[in-house]
Amino acid sequence: MRRLISMACLCSFVLVLGCGGDGGGPTDTAVSLTAAGWTLFEQGEYELAIDKFERALGLDADYADAFNGLGWSHAKLDSLANSLENFGMCVTNDPDLTEGYAGCAPVYRDYNTEPAHFDSAVVSASTALTQESNFEFSHDEDFDWRDLRLIMAQSYYGLGEFLLAKAQVDALDGISLDPESDTFAEDLAAEIERLEGLYGG
Repeated sequence: MRRLISMACLCSFVLVLGCGGDGGGPTDTAVSLTAAGWTLFEQGEYELAIDKFERALGLDADYADAFNGLGWSHAKLDSLANSLENFGMCVTNDPDLTEGYAGCAPVYRDYNTEPAHFDSAVVSASTALTQESNFEFSHDEDFDWRDLRLIMAQSYYGLGEFLLAKAQVDALDGISLDPESDTFAEDLAAEIERLEGLYGG
């Protein structure tokens, strides 16, 4: 009888262990919450994604990919200052995470028209391309190395560096333009705009 009671207690203990948390699911971690955040991001649920990424950072305050997710999500919501802050934390915690630099590029370009931000857009895009020349954003297949080169072309044009902008247009197989032409700047702007129609940027 005692043996039966002991076995019953043991079985009850095992069942309690198996039913912990939310019905036996795995305990949340920074990695699992970040993965859930990216799933929401890919569905266009950016505010819900932000909640997941922030919860991930509550468990691991240095988790770079959660900062990366916050950067991209805030960018989608046009919260550019918050986006840049989180991208900064992303690359601080993981300088090899290319997506952090890639995400910074369009945000700096769009932040305002101050030359410093165009410079930062160029540096961010260039760093991403140095790390991954054929960069593709893993959570949005429409954003890749072409967008980064287009952002560099746009930013160089905004800085008045027309030859450097042309070099990026050439890298995108754009129309070959004559720098000696009286209408070079206007033609270059038109070609950048045409490429934007193709690649988005």
